[in-house]
Amino acid sequence: MSKALYLLLLTSLILSGCQIKKPQDTNQVACTAEAKVCADGTTVGRVGPNCEFALCPDENNTSLYQILNANSISNISPKFSFKSQIPKDWQAEAVTSIGAINIFDPRADGKNNLEKSQIFIRFFDATSFLTLSTVTIYNKENTTINDRPAVVYNIEKKSNIANFANQPLWRSQRHIVTDIRTTDLNLTTFYVIAKNPNLNQEIYDNFLNNLILTNDLTSLVEPVAEFKKRITKKPFGIFITPQDSPVQPEKFTGYHNGVDIEYQDSITEVPIYAIADGTVVYASTASGYGGVVSIQHQINGQNYMAIYGHLNPASLIKNNSTVKAGQKIGILGEGFSNETDEERKHLHFSLRLGNNLNLAGYVKNKIDLDNWVDPLLLYQN
Repeated sequence: MSKALYLLLLTSLILSGCQIKKPQDTNQVACTAEAKVCADGTTVGRVGPNCEFALCPDENNTSLYQILNANSISNISPKFSFKSQIPKDWQAEAVTSIGAINIFDPRADGKNNLEKSQIFIRFFDATSFLTLSTVTIYNKENTTINDRPAVVYNIEKKSNIANFANQPLWRSQRHIVTDIRTTDLNLTTFYVIAKNPNLNQEIYDNFLNNLILTNDLTSLVEPVAEFKKRITKKPFGIFITPQDSPVQPEKFTGYHNGVDIEYQDSITEVPIYAIADGTVVYASTASGYGGVVSIQHQINGQNYMAIYGHLNPASLIKNNSTVKAGQKIGILGEGFSNETDEERKHLHFSLRLGNNLNLAGYVKNKIDLDNWVDPLLLYQN
């Protein structure tokens, strides 16, 4: 090709708006066009260097989070006695100089763990909610966190006050703090749970929604023998449809608000026990359960409505009875009979926050699970 012809062709390409593209990186991985159907009907494709499926909007929290037991943190103040959930790759440490807990993301930017802090927790003992004179309060909202009184503050350190020592720098900037009253005693401990301004709100809300105060958990009794070992098919929060349920045939659809403890292999009588002291508010039959008992429990000042489902109606404890922890309240019903409303032999056990009776075993929307607590959180060591 002559030089003149080449220049003419190049000029023509430029005038027509075309661009000469660089060769593509031949090392780039091309993922296949497969799609995964999520429980809510949406689809996700393969992404990233390993072509793994992206997470569904309703991905089970158990794949993303780990249990944080405050009592297991080295050198922690005995004032902290709770469990909750944090992202699986996060860590927690005691800040012994001020009696605090620093929850941090090791992957975050920063030279030390305080600079990587995402949630910072302190405490104070008082008879009522307190606020420091060293901060400006932009907003204050009274609320409840898992049936405990709480106040959410939007605060910022006053400009004439030095930065707070032994705390993350963001604690001296504008951020959200949630104070929680841990008991109903006149003089009690309050937790102060501060949020890094850059932290995803969903992670912070998940921490608060799964917060369990554990001062009294040593007194809890498992509702049935081999409780944790036999939760093999339907854990808390799993999304169920008749098409993909681990139990077949299946007649329910929704997010499971309890745990199922399987006893199909047992031909002997299986006793069911009250997990704590309480009052029986319902002991009868109900659609989807056969025999069912609901007991109002109070654990460390928090009210829970427990459901013990699929019991033999003839074995149920009397309604309005007062029960003690470990007291027998019935036995499992015979599988695939009227005793279990034609369900397999198993215990459906759930814990709903508050005092309201709700016999539902599933909820339609994932956000509604916030009204229930994963029972395993109360029994984690």
